[in-house]
Amino acid sequence: MKKRLILFLIMFCLKFFGQKINIETSIVVNYDASIKLGEKNRHDQKFVLIGNSQDYYFAAGQNYLNDTGQYTPKGIDTRAISDYFQERLIRKDGLTNIFISLADTKIRYQEKTDLKWVLYGETKIINGVNCQMAATNKYGRRWIAYFSKEYPQSLGPYKFTGLPGLIFELYDTRDDYHFTLTKVGKYNDDFDFNLNEFKNFPKEKYLKAKYNLEFTMARFPGMEGQDSMYFQGLLEKLKKLENNPLELKPFE
Repeated sequence: MKKRLILFLIMFCLKFFGQKINIETSIVVNYDASIKLGEKNRHDQKFVLIGNSQDYYFAAGQNYLNDTGQYTPKGIDTRAISDYFQERLIRKDGLTNIFISLADTKIRYQEKTDLKWVLYGETKIINGVNCQMAATNKYGRRWIAYFSKEYPQSLGPYKFTGLPGLIFELYDTRDDYHFTLTKVGKYNDDFDFNLNEFKNFPKEKYLKAKYNLEFTMARFPGMEGQDSMYFQGLLEKLKKLENNPLELKPFE
């Protein structure tokens, strides 16, 4: 009986506390990005990365403020609508969690990212820092990065890590997604986040669920009649505007 109780307590702790993430952060990085969500739909977006040499959190600016408790509404509450790029990312102990909140639904998936970089001798100055070129093929795109060994943190935008220095610039050769570092500084507060409320899916099922929540009437449960037809038309237009995901080939 005692052994069963101990086993139950272990399983309970794994379920309810296993996805509480803590990162001892030492650096904060700001990126300005130009992202092409669709053929005629390009937007500027600010991103924030906080972390240490390996573990980090990465999100668009508004979600960063939301997740770190720094957002204070002034007038219209923009917590759910102001970021064009809604997915957030946490990497801890080599495992990457990608998560999103859509239509009051919270979902996520986990994966280990394997990037094979090729380093080049080409260099350039970015924000007064000498940076070296590297390239990789991933997610159906060829990516060019410029990193600096002056900042030894092996970090970068989104899932792009593994270089011997911080990425200052990252873009794909179609220039659909272009990130440029604007500021880097010290960040001495720990980052804590609870992923328990985000339902964990395999990546394939996550992508299907995300698509349904973004572009089908699953976004408006219970709606019928003319209202349903009207919003379905709006979703079809949205689908055409946002048909260029960062990961063209998510399983490459």
